[in-house]
Amino acid sequence: MTGERWQVHNEFASVALRVVPFGRGTRLEITSGRLEDVGLIDPTVLEALTLLDERALMAIVAQATEIGADRASGTSPEDH
Repeated sequence: MTGERWQVHNEFASVALRVVPFGRGTRLEITSGRLEDVGLIDPTVLEALTLLDERALMAIVAQATEIGADRASGTSPEDH
């Protein structure tokens, strides 16, 4: 399972997922196809995401979308 890569996409986003060794466990590595950013997500964070309702998840997406737009335009959130 470790090292195998999966692609998940829709009309708005594309990400590559891979489980990677980290310390005494593993992390989920997420690579953004659009922004080419890479993040390592701890299992505790992933479990916490399962507890959120759709409204809370959409708030996270809204905030991340704003950050992505700022990066693409070369501005920072402090510029708003």
